[in-house]
Amino acid sequence: MRGIDGTLRHIAVVGASLAGVRAAETLRRRGYDGRLTLVGAESDFPPYDRPPLAQAVLTGGDIDGTRLPVEPGLDAELLLDTTPEGLDLKSLKGLMGYPGGTLQLSGARTLDFDGLVIATGVVARQPAGLRSGHPAVYVLRTFEDCLALRAALLGGPRVAVVGAGFVGCEIASECRARGLDVTVVEAGPAPLARVLGTAMGRELAALHRDHGTVLTTGVRAVALRPDGVELADGTSVPADVVVIAAGRAPRTDWLRGSGLDIEDGVLLDATCAAVGAARVVAAGSVARWYNPLFGEVMRVEHRADTVEQAVAAAETLLADGAGALPFESLPYFRSEQYGTTIEFVGRGTGVPYVVSGTVAECRFVAVYTDGQHVTGALCVDMPSQLARFRRMVAARAPVEVLLAPMAVKPGFRHPT
Repeated sequence: MRGIDGTLRHIAVVGASLAGVRAAETLRRRGYDGRLTLVGAESDFPPYDRPPLAQAVLTGGDIDGTRLPVEPGLDAELLLDTTPEGLDLKSLKGLMGYPGGTLQLSGARTLDFDGLVIATGVVARQPAGLRSGHPAVYVLRTFEDCLALRAALLGGPRVAVVGAGFVGCEIASECRARGLDVTVVEAGPAPLARVLGTAMGRELAALHRDHGTVLTTGVRAVALRPDGVELADGTSVPADVVVIAAGRAPRTDWLRGSGLDIEDGVLLDATCAAVGAARVVAAGSVARWYNPLFGEVMRVEHRADTVEQAVAAAETLLADGAGALPFESLPYFRSEQYGTTIEFVGRGTGVPYVVSGTVAECRFVAVYTDGQHVTGALCVDMPSQLARFRRMVAARAPVEVLLAPMAVKPGFRHPT
């Protein structure tokens, strides 16, 4: 509860993975010395760092090295093997009328707080028609899921991957590295189209096909059969192993009835404070916030952004409305596929233009614009170029910079 001076006495952090841990560390680093409770479904602490874990498991790397590093002196009460089941923001009133709330937890437990960090992340989407009907279906959620898939791949199976986002593309790449026959089924027009747009997604489709992956786009997987995957056009994909990589949804089911806006994530203002609630913040892939840099509400699932937002959310909670700063994020992701490094910064909306390298060699830089400003940059196997274009996106550089002699060489496409 808050003391008579309104200072925070108990902060609950719901979610004990990357966003939750980094938020908790920031609270301590910024001087918070009250009670701190970390609630997580994980069985162990520190938890595994999920993206490196999946890569390590599938490639046979060092699993123990994927534990999330935690700063010493965290001094948090850990409630592990615990899931949130509800949130009541009207249940408590601290001294002098300061608001608080109560968490309903698994095992019929409750936890009172006067400050809350929501960091419950995402869950894997599994369409209703793809939940049963095949003897070997895998959805990567946990450490155990990763181990089970790795074991299944040892038998040399034919693999069908449903979904061509980052997870699906990276799994396909690993399957081909093992010499397995793999087919990727994507309902959209191209791999990674939701992030990079259709034009660049179609260019990267060649990367899959050049490495022997069968890529089927523009058709939806509708059902699983004992021998494979049935598609909406009446065809089927034979498979001994099916991996569902159909995207992820924010883990907000436990927040129904709380009064928070949870459509596609917890709605936040520019400072990462929950809209319509006092002393509640959120961070990571569960959060949907107004990003002043791009002037739009967005939800980002990339690792680097999660870390930055966790810090910003913790600082906003401690500021308690007094000078909390807007969180301006420049989304960034990195992916390794078929030995090729794919990096992207900014937003993949607008028109992309190739300004360096060649698409045919799958080594190029494509810059996105909205007609006036540089809004994003895709670097494929050109890591040395990333910093330069990151600065352009962050500065909302005018599109004219792409026409400068040092920016675009003759023969390259440019925005004219």
